[in-house]
Formats: sequence, C-alpha cells, structure tokens
Amino acid sequence: MAGQEAVRRTAGTIENDGYYEQEWRINEHAGTHVDAPAHFTAGGRTAPELQPSELVTPAVVIGIAVRAARNSDAVVTVDDIRAFERQYGRIPDDAAVLMYSGWGAKVSDPDAYRGTDAAGTLHFPGFGQDACEWLLRHRRIRSLGVDTLSIDPGNSATFDTHLILTGADRYGLENLANLDRIPRNGATIFVGLIPYERGSGGQARVLATW
Repeated sequence: MAGQEAVRRTAGTIENDGYYEQEWRINEHAGTHVDAPAHFTAGGRTAPELQPSELVTPAVVIGIAVRAARNSDAVVTVDDIRAFERQYGRIPDDAAVLMYSGWGAKVSDPDAYRGTDAAGTLHFPGFGQDACEWLLRHRRIRSLGVDTLSIDPGNSATFDTHLILTGADRYGLENLANLDRIPRNGATIFVGLIPYERGSGGQARVLATW
C-alpha cells in the first residue's frame, strides 16, 4: 500500500567489507505474500505455524478478467465457481482457489493497480464473501489467492472475505503473478513463505507445477 513501500540499503560491500549484503525494511504484506489466520482473527495461527503440508496444495484458477475489464469492483461469485466446475471439473479438497482478473497488467502503475478514486476508495477485483463461504463449506479449500492487493475487493470497508477465510483457519495469497500461464485445473502450487516470528503473514515465492 502507499506509504508501506519496501526500503533497502547496502549494508556491506566486497570492496569495503569483504562481502556484499543488503538491509531491508519491509511490511509483512508487501509484494506477493501470505495472509496468515492471525492477520484478521484474534488468536489465529501466525506464519510460522502454517505447516508445509498446507503450503503445497492443488490449485485451480477461476478467470474473471473479461468482467473485471468492464467493472473494477467485480468479484468471484458462486455462479462463477459453478460455471468453472462445469467446464473444468470439481475443485479438489484442500485446494488453493486462485482468481485471475488480469490485474497483473497494471502492476507497474501503482495508481492503476490500486484503482484509487477521488474519494480515496480503492477499486480492484476480489472474492465475494458468498463465494468464500461456499468454497469453505462445500470444497474444504485450503486458501484463496488473487492477482490484486487483497482477497476482498478494493471497495470493501469491512473485509468480510478476510474475516470468513481466516476465521476458518485458512490463509490468503495476494499479489500473485502469471496466473494466466497455469492450467485452470490440475496444477500444484508451492508457497515458499518467509516464517517471520509471530508474523501476521509474510512474503512468499509461489511456484506452480503441472
């Protein structure tokens, strides 16, 4: 978010110190990252408490890019999920359900990526709370992921999807890239989470294979 950009400095050079290193100051929720349950749920698990078995999961990609191009407040709905399953098959249990909105094309333009209007409200796609509840109840999902700043749509002031997901002891993935390059169903993702001590989340390198 604005004002939370990562800052780095050179802390050592080969010429002066015999080795090269950098020092970083970074918010846990900058860049591609995980939202641990503790991020929105009091007493929820922190980043180090997420187990490797939870961070290697099957993945499906639900595309809403056409609708998002017309409406920056678009959300993934239960109808989108049902349409996905008719075409690509059932979402497996313990899957990461990922939203592809095409928003990654805006990442080099922070204002466009945030979609901030004159009143300061953000506008970008996310998951609707009904879709989140349906996936938890009927498909026992492990996580939700998005190619935007938040699993909630940008115009949300109540963060309902975050509250529902983390309240169910599940985690979110935000600012994902290249979701258009992986299969809609049949991939496995590996979430290389930095387990910051008592972290509400942390940066992650997310890789996919199929």
